[in-house]
Amino acid sequence: SRVSTQSTESSGINAEYGRINLRPMSSYEDCKIISDLTKEFGRIHTLSTSQLQEELSSVGHDTKGTPPVLQKRLKEHYRRVESLRHPHIVIWQRKNPYSHYAIIDFEATCDENVVGTDYMHEIIEVPLVLVAVPTARVIDIFHEYVKPNMCPQLSTFCKKLTGINQTVVNQSRDFVTVWKELEQWLDDKRVPEGAEEGQEFSEDRITNLCFITDGPWDFKKFLAKECRYNNMEFPKRCINFCNVRRKFCNFYGVKRVNIELMLKALGLEAEGRAHSGISDARNIANIVCTMIRDGAVLDNNECVDMESVYNA
Repeated sequence: SRVSTQSTESSGINAEYGRINLRPMSSYEDCKIISDLTKEFGRIHTLSTSQLQEELSSVGHDTKGTPPVLQKRLKEHYRRVESLRHPHIVIWQRKNPYSHYAIIDFEATCDENVVGTDYMHEIIEVPLVLVAVPTARVIDIFHEYVKPNMCPQLSTFCKKLTGINQTVVNQSRDFVTVWKELEQWLDDKRVPEGAEEGQEFSEDRITNLCFITDGPWDFKKFLAKECRYNNMEFPKRCINFCNVRRKFCNFYGVKRVNIELMLKALGLEAEGRAHSGISDARNIANIVCTMIRDGAVLDNNECVDMESVYNA
């Protein structure tokens, strides 16, 4: 029988990957709750796409996306319902520890037919899209272009790929200056020191921040290179970060993805142009907001090796 959808009000919308994580069962009734939920998950896997969409619509959820996304969304709905009805059983695993996500997608100098780690990539665009986790929405954006120092002339290939022209970078500031401004921008949004526990703040006040990138390259490659070029300490706040591709695959149970495939799987339209830093960051933010609403907790799953930053 289908799990009841009564008592669906929730104080939060965050969850972990989808396994039922339990304390020892205290009664036959507890075991039956889990058994019924497991059967419900099995039933969900037998539904057609149209049936999934119809049932999601009936419980007030988004109906866009591929079958694996729709199945996961519906399972998380019923898991949440049962958790609210039976809070003593750990079905709905854990709350999101972060107040905000900072999505970054750098663009860097490049040239056609140049591969390998020896190419001196320099960051030329720094976009950051700030997402408030409790409301799963974009609340602010930081965006600056950067003037490269070692190879100030952009290749024709780079200009065509990124859409960034020579005049823009010529009129921009160096990376160290822009990065310091970004860090100050984030610090200004932090909850003031000495704030009382439980005190409420506006949506743009950060208590705990997680950086999110599309893959490991933004921090492990491009930011690491800039630190070496500029004799700059690698930002401590970026040592641990979330690779959204890995989270997406784990949460929805799909294979390798990129921004385009994640958008397609969720039924989202792409904004702007590919390889524009700000457009890619906005698109990743839309992916992240949908994942939050679907019950995902995006947390750190990558770590920058400090030895490799300075000894590469």
